[in-house]
Amino acid sequence: MNRANEEKKTYKICSLFSGCGGMDLGAIGGFTFQGKKFKRLPTEIVFSNDIDTDATNAYNTNLKLFHHKNDCRLGDIRKIPTTEIPDFSILLAGFPCQPFSNAGNRKGVNDDNGRGTLFEVCERVLKEKINSGHKPKAFIFENVRGILSSKMADGTTVPDEIKKRMNALGYTVSQQLICSSDYGVPQKRYRVLIIGIDKNIKDFEFDFSKADELVKKEKLPSVKNNNSDALVLGSILKDIDEPGEYWEYSKTTQDMIEKIGICEHGKKAIQFFKNNIPLSEMPKNIFEGRSWKNVPPEQLTPRFLKIYNEPKKYHAPKFFRRFAYGEINGTITASAQPENCGITHPVENRRFSVKEIKRIQSFPDEFDLDSIPLQSRYKVVGNAVPPVMAWVFVKSLIDTLES
Repeated sequence: MNRANEEKKTYKICSLFSGCGGMDLGAIGGFTFQGKKFKRLPTEIVFSNDIDTDATNAYNTNLKLFHHKNDCRLGDIRKIPTTEIPDFSILLAGFPCQPFSNAGNRKGVNDDNGRGTLFEVCERVLKEKINSGHKPKAFIFENVRGILSSKMADGTTVPDEIKKRMNALGYTVSQQLICSSDYGVPQKRYRVLIIGIDKNIKDFEFDFSKADELVKKEKLPSVKNNNSDALVLGSILKDIDEPGEYWEYSKTTQDMIEKIGICEHGKKAIQFFKNNIPLSEMPKNIFEGRSWKNVPPEQLTPRFLKIYNEPKKYHAPKFFRRFAYGEINGTITASAQPENCGITHPVENRRFSVKEIKRIQSFPDEFDLDSIPLQSRYKVVGNAVPPVMAWVFVKSLIDTLES
């Protein structure tokens, strides 16, 4: 088959633990984010699934964006027979991360709800497709960095166990801890990607430098490439004059946010970004965020005063982090709680609005979340894989398969 015909291939995708569809949207492409068109990839989603009602409702509201013919299927994938999943070329799976999360209980594979072993569902699906004579070409697994130190009962790390099992199924496997702000996403979100390729197609591991090359070729903003002006908060918020709905804080939290105060650069600083002033020419305070440490000691609660008085013991964590206009925001979490997540607006005493967190996660503005409750919108966006990052890696994987 010649190269021209190869490029016309359609890669069928099976998406497990799909959430609201961040990874799937990236795998499909054809969307615009911050004025950049991410071209349509030669892909088709043939199956998607999640156990969360809010996530599937959000996904199914946006089927046109996914070019998806069927609804995202609601249900426990452990109870769905592989025979009900159409044959596919690429498996995408961001299996639930709570058991491996630094913010969770870190039970790992011993999690009481069985979530820690959900990678075994991926193994089952791949194995049964192989046994039926339809071996998938590749897979991408995504998880939090806590998975790196999470262990099986015999002491093997979970990534090593995954690699061993995928090798046994005939896949070369590579993994890397990556930060989304290196791949065009306006958020410092660290995740582990595990990518496998059928040994019969390519008898070598996926090369993560291919994604770096694609970022340069597409001229995407990237911290790694010292080209990150477009990723800072001021750049992505500058044209949002009407932020829309946001989830209000409790009275206690609101009091804490107001004690911390707005970022020193103030509200007028957004004009620097509206006028496209280079970051190098902005005042220093444009890069200075805030946290609970900005609250005078006499106004701290007993809990925070204890941490304040013994910073070495508690490692002086930056609770209630508030990122400045000149900073790249930290991870948006599903809980969207300001104590552990940079979810507070730089100069307004409120959570980021839904529109704003979609931007921070690299979702296009037209991604519709109106079908689910307000609090659930934060949950599904926080749980999602940033679409721009997913596009970079799915395209890099396809390029590798076709090279």
